[in-house]
Amino acid sequence: MSGLKRPDLPDGGLKDLNDALHDLHRRAGRPSTRDLAKLIGVGVASKSRIYDAFSSDRLPSWGLLQVLAEALCASIPGTAFPAEEQKLHGFWLAATGGGEPPPHSSEPSQVRTASTSEIEAPTPVLAMRIEWARPSDMSVRNRRALRSIVTHALSDIGYTSEGPHRRDMSAGSVVSVDARHEDPALTTATFLAGLEDSLRHSGVPGGYQGSTLNFLAHLGPYSLPATPDGTAKAVAELDELWRHQQTQDLFSADEDVSALLADALLSLDRYDPLAWEWAYGKIPLLRTDRGPQDLGDYKVWVRTRASGTGGYTDSLLPF
Repeated sequence: MSGLKRPDLPDGGLKDLNDALHDLHRRAGRPSTRDLAKLIGVGVASKSRIYDAFSSDRLPSWGLLQVLAEALCASIPGTAFPAEEQKLHGFWLAATGGGEPPPHSSEPSQVRTASTSEIEAPTPVLAMRIEWARPSDMSVRNRRALRSIVTHALSDIGYTSEGPHRRDMSAGSVVSVDARHEDPALTTATFLAGLEDSLRHSGVPGGYQGSTLNFLAHLGPYSLPATPDGTAKAVAELDELWRHQQTQDLFSADEDVSALLADALLSLDRYDPLAWEWAYGKIPLLRTDRGPQDLGDYKVWVRTRASGTGGYTDSLLPF
């Protein structure tokens, strides 16, 4: 596979940085921009933005370089990300005029060998959260009814009612499954359809006293975790997305089940038979573990109608 195009740059800090990034890309097997977009996580950066980091004569943001380096290092056996991160940051500072580039050396870097957990990419996880829109208005009976609804939907996708894949809360549940063994789009569609069918037969009147069910499906992690526990990372991201005010604003009280799906989970050829209609939405992301970093928008599909001709519309919240 050929490498990404190199920009024509004069000698200096920006060229040193670009050369170091291309060298890391080469050692990682020259993954495509599409592959890199998947590796750094859904919604973190577009393919064009990743391409520009390698091929534009403009200085890329440090936040983007950092997640790219982390993803590339995960594909290079024996490579420690902290050492590569420090080297790239030195070049980036020099390119901004804020520091000196790290010294060049013909000797191999004396760094410890990364453990298996450090160099493996995280396991893709489908994480879904279901909760009553206004839990304070719900009776104990209706709270219990939701647990039964989730149990039936789990059976529809081939999972037992109890296990590490399920976490129940006072007014909702979280389900997380290993996406390597699933078709995430089809699993999401089947689970969502199961929720709606069970709700219709639950005896809970739709739209009554806050009985709308809010549903959010996330495919993560969208950033590489410091630990190999991708499930915990993806569920933590799901919970963070759920608490975001813009997420809550996207939910609709006009549906019995108000659904938001991560951009990667919408497959129109599979959803059309269910006659659902969708619109674009977005949730701004901010990474704080290494200082505030704008990671761009987390793109979602917002269900606008539970019945109709199917397909999608971009009239609600275009990106």
